Amino acid sequence: MSLLAGLTALGFGTHEAVVQYRLGREGIRVQGLVVRHRVNFGKDGPVHFAIVEFVDVQGSRHTFQSGSSGVRGLPVGGGVPVRYLPGNAPKSARIDLARRRVKDVAFSLALGTLFSAIGIWMLASGR
Repeated sequence: MSLLAGLTALGFGTHEAVVQYRLGREGIRVQGLVVRHRVNFGKDGPVHFAIVEFVDVQGSRHTFQSGSSGVRGLPVGGGVPVRYLPGNAPKSARIDLARRRVKDVAFSLALGTLFSAIGIWMLASGR
């Protein structure tokens, strides 16, 4: 089970790395606005996600939820840089802050590596 979870996390991390690479090369940068925060309640307490609204270069308004939790530095009504791929605005949109880009990719890859290593160790040791 650990190996499956690890490979899944590695897949998500790799996908996010590819999306971030494409956004850096082909993405359009616009200014977004944090319109609210969505709160999910889990066993470890509340987890906050920023809901961001932006207007693309064609003038269409889009809204998306940040992919990572936490809203420090992202107050409601505050501006935030957004990057999206042309023709795929709401689905590919990401908050364009370096710390978030790195965190989104690194966390998934680190978690995936850890769980994969544990799964491989368990298989090799017969546990």
